[in-house]
Amino acid sequence: MAPGQWMAQQQQAGRRLCLVLEGSSDARLSLIASRNLAQCLSVYGGSAVAALAAAGPVILLVEQLGEPALVSLLEQPQANWGWLGSLPDTDLGGVIEHWHARMLVGPPGKQALYRFHDNRTLARALACLPVAQRPAYLGPLISVCYWYEDQWCSASNPAPGHYPVPDPAPWLSIPNPQVSAILHANILRYLLAEHSEDLAALAEFQDPRVWLAQVLEQARTWQWRGAQQLEFLVVRRLEEATGASVIRWQPLAGEAPGDHFARVLAQWHTLREKHE
Repeated sequence: MAPGQWMAQQQQAGRRLCLVLEGSSDARLSLIASRNLAQCLSVYGGSAVAALAAAGPVILLVEQLGEPALVSLLEQPQANWGWLGSLPDTDLGGVIEHWHARMLVGPPGKQALYRFHDNRTLARALACLPVAQRPAYLGPLISVCYWYEDQWCSASNPAPGHYPVPDPAPWLSIPNPQVSAILHANILRYLLAEHSEDLAALAEFQDPRVWLAQVLEQARTWQWRGAQQLEFLVVRRLEEATGASVIRWQPLAGEAPGDHFARVLAQWHTLREKHE
């Protein structure tokens, strides 16, 4: 659904519109300058990362659908500047409070920002979450409209309101395709540098990129996420692909990921000692 049509429908339903906006542009400056403090709030303001507020994302109320700065943004969605939402009233503070509770992820000392204001992050979450889990994710937002994979999309919240953050939060387990692509590229570079002969032998009969994607999918299925686990699996699988192997990889029934890895690693050490 085109954003203009979505905004008109939301207004006809008696809802208020808001814009979650990041980045720096003439459109952003114009939108901020034409609003008072109640109509434009910093997303990071009053949070644990308040020092980033000046350069961080903002949330603004939208009244005029034909506002030139807004139209300018909608004409360039590929810039990934943010997304649109609808509310039952003008309480932007409730939206800020909702996202503040979801903004920092990870253990103390190793926390990172969850970039909910990025339309790609929002889109990936909504594409993967069951509809029943949308309320805890979207909170007071009734509906959202965003650009994703070369088209405009919208999603509705079946029960807008204020919710505690689930533990674990389901949207944090959604894989980021960019992270996967970076990992894939880094592993190929490592194999080219450290195991070039085996990689060249593999390339004679199979595309290394396709082979590696299959190995990483196996790691995901087994929940082998650590660097040691990934290196062991990739290198040993490469040796298998270009030679003989008797490693029994499959997990036992009910075997935890850590126990599975420890057992396979011990098996490999035993086999290596026998051949030395």
